[in-house]
Amino acid sequence: MRLEQEPRVADVELAHGLDEARTLARKGTHDVVVLDYHLEGHVGTELIAGLRELPKAPQVVMLSASEKTEEIIASLDSGASAWVVKGAPVGLLMQATEEVLAGRMYLHPSTVRGVVEHLLADLRGRRETTFVDDLSERQLEVLRCMVAGLDRAEIAQRLYISPNTVRTHAQHLLRVAEVHSTLALVARARELGVRGIDDEDASSR
Repeated sequence: MRLEQEPRVADVELAHGLDEARTLARKGTHDVVVLDYHLEGHVGTELIAGLRELPKAPQVVMLSASEKTEEIIASLDSGASAWVVKGAPVGLLMQATEEVLAGRMYLHPSTVRGVVEHLLADLRGRRETTFVDDLSERQLEVLRCMVAGLDRAEIAQRLYISPNTVRTHAQHLLRVAEVHSTLALVARARELGVRGIDDEDASSR
């Protein structure tokens, strides 16, 4: 009833359950499906696969009281393009609808942090650790100077440490990287995404 009052909404149809939703979806006249995650005896995402097979597949906006990160990610993985928390102003629902119609995704502001942190943790868990991950801040600075092409005297001057300290760090880096030359160390570091210290400074500026 509230959506029908929106001037940007041409028509609204209501389905009570997945079977009725599937019947309405076969008409192929809907631009957006607003779908609850929790249905009696079912999960709303069960509908999405069928929607995606339609000649004109509608965009799916999940509208749920839940803010559980796992459920949000599962919905996005199933093909939903947005998640709005029940109780939010109808303006947010309309914003989510406009975003998905424009080909973008939308997450309710209260859910963004949890989703991003979960995905980052999953990414870190899958990424193989390397010698770079175990370096101290000073060791990493020395390595970045080496990647930038600085010699030991220049590194000492740049980092305000003695040449002997630079040599100690360099020997440690060669050992943990399991290489036998500075050229090989620099090449390995670049493969792992280590940037030269000057490149980092330039990006900061």
